[in-house]
Amino acid sequence: MNYMNTAIRTWAVSILFLGLFVTHPGTASADSANAVAVTVSPVKHEQRQQLIRNSGRISHKNEMRLSFKTGGLVKQINTEEGDVVLAGQILATLDLEEIDARQKKAESNYARAAADLQRFATLYEDSLVSLQTRQDALTTRDSAAAELRIANFNKKLSVIRAPAEGRILRRYVESHELVQPGQPVFLLASGAQGSVVRVGLIDQEIVRVSVGDPVDILLDAYPGREFRGSVSEVALSADPENGTFEVEILIGDQGYSLRSGLIARVEITPVNNDLQYYIPVESVFKAENGFATVFVLDEQTSLVHEVRVEVVEILQREVAVRGSLKSSDKVIRLGAPYLSDGSAVAVVDEG
Repeated sequence: MNYMNTAIRTWAVSILFLGLFVTHPGTASADSANAVAVTVSPVKHEQRQQLIRNSGRISHKNEMRLSFKTGGLVKQINTEEGDVVLAGQILATLDLEEIDARQKKAESNYARAAADLQRFATLYEDSLVSLQTRQDALTTRDSAAAELRIANFNKKLSVIRAPAEGRILRRYVESHELVQPGQPVFLLASGAQGSVVRVGLIDQEIVRVSVGDPVDILLDAYPGREFRGSVSEVALSADPENGTFEVEILIGDQGYSLRSGLIARVEITPVNNDLQYYIPVESVFKAENGFATVFVLDEQTSLVHEVRVEVVEILQREVAVRGSLKSSDKVIRLGAPYLSDGSAVAVVDEG
């Protein structure tokens, strides 16, 4: 927005000289001695396609960091970076000596607790032990069963299997390294859902974007090639770190190898464009913090009234704005620096 304010101030300075020209004595015949000679332009109320340009990096839509649930010594790594793997394929294993020992201990505890429960149940039926003793034995058996399930589950997740068909993008550890629980071992990209570009948009842009909007994509890695894509996801909340809203764009690869990390420049074409007011850049005056002043002509009284508008977008020769304007309005194009609310004006031709 600083760029927007600077640009508008520059235009305001330039039209100052034009205003001096059109108000020079003899160039116009005003209705009164105090009238300021001005030129006017009609307000355009139109629905236009306004492209949204941004850039981001390519990544696979579904990238997964694979790790062991338990820590331990890596016994074997079965795949390298760049390898294509199949769903269910074993990628790496831990040394299971300690894990097997814990599993056998859990099995032994469960077997003993189950036997104790059976024995106390028989004694309870013969009225030789109390109900409390039988219930304590049941609780001990159930606890031992839970510990055994945990041990079996940990052993199962001491082997990393590919959850889906895909490609290994990164391998973070080597065989015989000691790893912590949850420490990433592989980065797997599932090719089933394709590649995406994620870009961050500001609030004025995000409200114009919808899922399905077409996108043109240019990659520096493939100069001269234009890729097509579409918006696949639109964030509902802003990133707290940078205040932007993430938009995900699904790319059609067209048979090219789209590696993660490639730089992509995108042009989003919003399908649903709101009606906007468009006025000449010279009409915008006193721009500050995304808002500006324009003067609207009352043709019956030859007076102008001041209207505050919100600057939506700066185009080559026009500015898209929001505010209390009507499609029938005419705004002052040249001469605005000499006006205030209620000033009398005399309209002259630009030619």
